[in-house]
Amino acid sequence: MKIRDITIRAGRSLKQAKARTLLTSLAIGVGAFTITLSLAAGAGGRAYTDQIVSSNTDSKELVVTVQPPKSQQGPQKYSASSAGSVFSTAIGSTEVLTQTDIDRISKVTNVVSVTPNYNPQVKYITRESQDKYVASLSTFSPSVTLTFVAGSTNGALADNEIVLTQDYVSALGFKNAQDSIGKTVEIAADKLSAPITAPESTTFTFKIKAISSASGLAFRAQSSLLVSSVAAKNLYDYINLGTRGYDHFAVTSVMVNNPNNAQSVKDALTKLGYRAQTAADILGVVNTFINVLQGILLGFGALAILTSVFGIINTQYISVLERTQQIGLMKALGMRRRDVGRLFKLEAAWIGFLGGAIGSGLAFITGTIANPIISKALDLGNIRLLLFSPVSTLVVIVGLIIVSVSSGILPARKAAKLDPIDALRTE
Repeated sequence: MKIRDITIRAGRSLKQAKARTLLTSLAIGVGAFTITLSLAAGAGGRAYTDQIVSSNTDSKELVVTVQPPKSQQGPQKYSASSAGSVFSTAIGSTEVLTQTDIDRISKVTNVVSVTPNYNPQVKYITRESQDKYVASLSTFSPSVTLTFVAGSTNGALADNEIVLTQDYVSALGFKNAQDSIGKTVEIAADKLSAPITAPESTTFTFKIKAISSASGLAFRAQSSLLVSSVAAKNLYDYINLGTRGYDHFAVTSVMVNNPNNAQSVKDALTKLGYRAQTAADILGVVNTFINVLQGILLGFGALAILTSVFGIINTQYISVLERTQQIGLMKALGMRRRDVGRLFKLEAAWIGFLGGAIGSGLAFITGTIANPIISKALDLGNIRLLLFSPVSTLVVIVGLIIVSVSSGILPARKAAKLDPIDALRTE
């Protein structure tokens, strides 16, 4: 018999036992549902983290800190010679980068620029006739993806310009976000080196360039006000000049001339005793966590499929017993053993296909409904954390068909080996 004819006959045989076929398919569908949903969650999670990293870092950027030698890890005895290069904190000592380190890093091949993390600790922000509010400043970076409710930076920020977050619009007395564009605000800062008896403070005036809104991607703009690197340095110099910690930085940003050279620069910096992280490193750490969670979900799906394998074997054996006379008749009429075996294998394939289609379809429907709910609950905007791929869905269905056919091999062999005379005598 032709494969096409056997396939059609297998479908008709399954229709005669609709309830049993449906229940067995649903058992496989549970595994297909879990696997399809976990694959969608993994793809969505990796895409989301990829967007986060690419929106907050540049593929040409490395984050560099000092790599303390193993001999200096753990509690260290105080030494006057090392006191100038270490910040004391509540949890111990933190190695910092000095101007000497920055000059050294700048000489590494393929390094374009080295920008320390100034992070000036300002006193407050205000404007004329308005209250004073605590503020946190960060350095503006063109590589960070921002969402603006008013104004725009067009990838650049002048040294006298500032990007405010949406929360400061009403706090500083503006009618709305658009009304604030072009207006000025004042940033107050204290000179830390000034004596306690004669404190010194000044204000820096900035013109509002844009108003950023909360974003599901740009973490660095969530609560910080953004100024140019030159403005950040000016503030840092005023606040810290003359103090013990001046020109000592915990982190610095290193830009390379080409993304392909990021790894080689990282290796060179590691040899020099620094710890460097590329955008790929950051993404890899996050994706490892996502892969572990996805593996756990896939494990549950695999267990469900393993359970359904025994259901398929049981269903097929029952089918062979119920159709013993039919098998004997088909053999008596000239149907070959190979074709009988194919008939039952194709029936198992149909069960696997139905189970995979039902499970994957339900997973897609569930994901389509859940995506906006999840995005709204996590305040992610239009970002979707469940991404379904036609290719992965097809792979799941084909994989389940193969598993089902493999499960039906033993019942198929039993049916193929039946003696036609003995089968016809069976009641």
